[in-house]
Amino acid sequence: MDVLKRQVLHKPCLSIFLVALAVFMGLQYKAAILNYTTRFVDFAQYMLYHGMTLFPISDDLQPYPDYTIANTWLMYLASLPTGRVSILSMGLPYCIAAALILVFIYKLGALHEKRWGLCAVLFSLFTWAFLDSVNSLALDVYPALFALLSFYLCYATDLKQKPSRQGLVYLALALGFAFRGPIGLIGPAIVVAAYFLLSRQWRRLLVFSLVSGLIFIVAVALLAWAAHVQGGAAFMQEVLMMQGLERIASDHAPRYYFYFSAGLLTYGVTVFFAVIVIARKYRHFFQAKRTPETSLLLYLSAWFLALIVFFTIPNSKKARYILSITPAISLLAAYIFIDKSGVFLAARNWMLRFCLRLPLAIPGLVLVACLYNHFATTPVQPNYLGLFASFMVLAAMRHVIVRQGGEHPHRELIILGFGALTFLCLDGFFFNAITYHLELAKEPTPKFLPYWF
Repeated sequence: MDVLKRQVLHKPCLSIFLVALAVFMGLQYKAAILNYTTRFVDFAQYMLYHGMTLFPISDDLQPYPDYTIANTWLMYLASLPTGRVSILSMGLPYCIAAALILVFIYKLGALHEKRWGLCAVLFSLFTWAFLDSVNSLALDVYPALFALLSFYLCYATDLKQKPSRQGLVYLALALGFAFRGPIGLIGPAIVVAAYFLLSRQWRRLLVFSLVSGLIFIVAVALLAWAAHVQGGAAFMQEVLMMQGLERIASDHAPRYYFYFSAGLLTYGVTVFFAVIVIARKYRHFFQAKRTPETSLLLYLSAWFLALIVFFTIPNSKKARYILSITPAISLLAAYIFIDKSGVFLAARNWMLRFCLRLPLAIPGLVLVACLYNHFATTPVQPNYLGLFASFMVLAAMRHVIVRQGGEHPHRELIILGFGALTFLCLDGFFFNAITYHLELAKEPTPKFLPYWF
């Protein structure tokens, strides 16, 4: 136990990565791939059978215009050693990217205080949209990682007054385009530009805008060239439309309020506390002399609001499109456990009580599911065994925390971690299980795959 404790204390980033990777791979457990992600199975299988291509190929070996090839390459490489596509070989790239997001969330918060980074990691695990995006293999996980990495490189360079690592930022932008197309570059670029703007680094802002614009033009040209090589002029036009113009001017209703209402609700308690922090601290953002912590809160708030405003412009809107706000809102929400002025005392106490009472939601939701199934024509199917086992374990843990954790120096962090664990159990055994079975009943072509590699 002492060896494990020393390992966690001396190498927190590695510990966070390994634990997060195990958790995310566990959440991948299911018998079949459903919905739009079934096409990713085809992409990976066709690449295994026919070799690497410049664009994913689907039915009739025709190239598919709506996605770039980078993620398919990773799934192909993960499947190559065993020669077959599995749930984990498809999910592994996403799980690694999501685990790296948690690592850099910790590193960003730990630039000021390790406790801030740890609390932010736990708030990320409270963010349902983040967990759902990893579980459903949403490509938006990659722009979220590259936006966080870009901001971290810029902010850490300035805070520690180290030599500029701007070249790595441009590499992150290029990788964002490679994995998600134009919006995979634009999102991270907006985050970095907002940071330079608010920190009044006009020269770096101008250089960054010019270079990132040049990268965007070159990336679009390479995308068009690759499309023309693989599918001809007609396919090239289709790619440029589907990955560019149609995302902005689609036939969807504008719904400009979406990301200010229902779109944010999927980010749960994390965005709720993030908004509280912004509302309580905004008066300090533009003071002549800001503390380093207040400056970071300002940059995180700009990150959060700039992405919401930008993604409001396209007609096509889905909650996962703004997944890149997850690091910002997690660090903002975690500040309620860092502030020493007492301004957030009520919010902090409410969150701690919520964490301790959250296990009671398990029997309550099971009762609701049983009552619903008694009257419904299509019953819901939560994982009752998993819910029962997790409730027993969580009840025992809660008893120990309440009785022995009252004077522990890390009491708040322990309770927050307990709440995050409870939420993961609810997500895996209740919400995901119900959603999976309902979608399986409707899915005309489920892709049944082995779970292990």
